[in-house]
Amino acid sequence: MRSGTLFTAAWAYSVRRASAAPLFALSVFTLASALIGCSTFHCAEVEKSQLPPPPGDKILHTDRIVIHVTEKSGPAQCVAYERYHPVCFYNINTALEHGLARSLWPSYPEVVIGTPKDARPSDYLLQVEVTLDALPPDDAGPGWSAGARSRYRVVREGKVIAEETLASRSRAQFPYGSPLGQAATEVIDATVLHVAGSVSRVPEARPDEAKPLPIVASRDMKPAERSPEKDAPEKGNPAVDESERATPPSEQNAKSNSKPQAVTP
Repeated sequence: MRSGTLFTAAWAYSVRRASAAPLFALSVFTLASALIGCSTFHCAEVEKSQLPPPPGDKILHTDRIVIHVTEKSGPAQCVAYERYHPVCFYNINTALEHGLARSLWPSYPEVVIGTPKDARPSDYLLQVEVTLDALPPDDAGPGWSAGARSRYRVVREGKVIAEETLASRSRAQFPYGSPLGQAATEVIDATVLHVAGSVSRVPEARPDEAKPLPIVASRDMKPAERSPEKDAPEKGNPAVDESERATPPSEQNAKSNSKPQAVTP
């Protein structure tokens, strides 16, 4: 089995990365590795999740959550079988970070991508690791599939408040090679939704105190009451008299101020 390291473009979702270590040199190196390595093994990209946050009840937490995808997950993981070129799944970290941030924001006031060093004393720290595998055809289906073994835990103030081990498998309908990236995307999406759903329901030990506020009175307006401005001329309205448009204001004033003349029978 040959190991490789691939690096994709920096995180572009609407969450803040806590630690901004220089990545330019690493990206140049790993891009060169990708161009050389993909000629000797299959590159299977794990795509970023486009799914909405998981449904169900959520607890509104009072402090931010720091997401740490551990080094064991790595940017890339390679697996190999006899008589096959290795398959290297890449973009794993970015897909996990993007999916978790996209799914956790409704429950936490701020989502940060970082490491344990970036967590403040009251922050929630979510640590996630995922190991991918390529599974050959079997009773599950005629094609190859991707499997994921995962583990996560939530830590706050040095105490583990939630922890699970997970396993998932994609559809067994993929050819061997690069298409397994789509299979890996399926299991990453499934893992992300499960983790986000569970972490969104972690109990909040220090909920915000309710503050007394004035009552707001409201009344739903019926369609007949929703009257827009009436009798107001609109620009470009063909109903406006074209003759008035063509008449200068000075002439209009003259007409209005002129006295009526007697008509001789």
